[in-house]
Amino acid sequence: MSADHIATLAAASGRIDRPPPGFVPPHVAPSPRPLGRAGFIARFLRNPLLVIPPAAYEEDIVRFSRTRTSFAWITDPVLIKLVLLDEHDAFQKLTQFRVLAPLLGRGILTSEGPEWKWQRQISAPMFRRHELMTFVPTFVRATRQLLETWDCAGPGSRHDVERDMTRVTFEVVCATILPAGDASVGRTVETSTDRFQRYGNWHRLYVITNAPHWLPFPGRRALDDAIGTLRSLVGRMVDRRRAAEAAPDDLMQRLMKARHPDTGAPMNDEQLIDNLLTFYLAGHETTAMALTWTLYLLARSPEWTAELKREIAAVTGGAPVAAEHIDRLVLTQQVLKESMRLFPPVPMLSRQAVRDIKIGAHAISAGTSILLPIYAMHRHRKRWQYPDVFDPMRFAPEREAVLSRYQYMPFGAGPRICIGMAFAMIEATAMLATMLQRARFEPATAWEPVPIARVTLHPRDGMPLRVWVE
Repeated sequence: MSADHIATLAAASGRIDRPPPGFVPPHVAPSPRPLGRAGFIARFLRNPLLVIPPAAYEEDIVRFSRTRTSFAWITDPVLIKLVLLDEHDAFQKLTQFRVLAPLLGRGILTSEGPEWKWQRQISAPMFRRHELMTFVPTFVRATRQLLETWDCAGPGSRHDVERDMTRVTFEVVCATILPAGDASVGRTVETSTDRFQRYGNWHRLYVITNAPHWLPFPGRRALDDAIGTLRSLVGRMVDRRRAAEAAPDDLMQRLMKARHPDTGAPMNDEQLIDNLLTFYLAGHETTAMALTWTLYLLARSPEWTAELKREIAAVTGGAPVAAEHIDRLVLTQQVLKESMRLFPPVPMLSRQAVRDIKIGAHAISAGTSILLPIYAMHRHRKRWQYPDVFDPMRFAPEREAVLSRYQYMPFGAGPRICIGMAFAMIEATAMLATMLQRARFEPATAWEPVPIARVTLHPRDGMPLRVWVE
């Protein structure tokens, strides 16, 4: 996209006759016909994005019933605000709890009410912006080590950047807020998390259709083994920390020192494992996917790579990225935000109505599953101009300011907004800028990556790119 076209997009306030030239990355097309029960199951198991109805990309609310469950797909920002904020007590994360509870127990992500509130209050100080800025040198150091690895492989060498981003963001989490353990920890987390995500669609299908918990499904043993491996791994780390004579002031230590405001009791081992595993997984997986898709978009958009390189050089003067540079890397953050619009790391949220309630003009019965298809919301035909086009100028400050808070939700919204949102944005900005100071990326294959929803949004067959390090 030329600078003239970028300026045209930035200045555009109304619709124009033809879409501006720009890269249209691959996207999942909804089924043109209503799905019967068998079709719904087959498409969900293939890729849950395939069951989002076409109307969810164009309408405010889409409702339908199946044999045992009523669904409402909601994309209207006003209605979403009612569900996530104004009437949030009437909508709970019951479906998500059933999906994630076998792995994450009743930690900060999988609890409600007072149980959730005190866990969030304990964790929140670790995510204050001034503390997060002290981590920037760690973000940069880990990224430069990855650049050295790429450089050693030779110019234009092929790398699966999904795997690389997963590993480096896990290293960052372990070097900042959580203990690292030994070298085997990262490999175990990577392997077990991949198995949990890969075999989890059957489990998710059973949850949303209210199938009996005991019913077997393909991959059940592999899924259970992955869960057991991850929980045992973190349990051993808790045991080692309890036996240690001295410990750093990291999130594990703060959780271990915390006391319940009502009972004065500390967290038991199960609660510690629940929360630590939540932060180990959520703390790196979403950022890894955001960076993976961003590098792909830049590999297919060399003009945007050039724009970012110019900005980064102007802001840093060639020095390593530092805390004082983060807020000045405006265009870099616009690219990250647009990447998360097209490929939201968490592509779908859900709630369940726990009582009869009206939201706007719509009567919602108790037990109705409320589905918030972030992927469709971010590509909604009424709310985004040319929604399938990669256009970082959508997030120029003056244009971002007029977006509804409930129109763009890569980190959720309301009281349950992701506690690590600022961590993720600072980390991704520092790491992307550091990579682009020395590297450029090109597609390694002729085929385009297909987004597939697991718990997070992955490229179906990894993300092979060719990397040149200067």
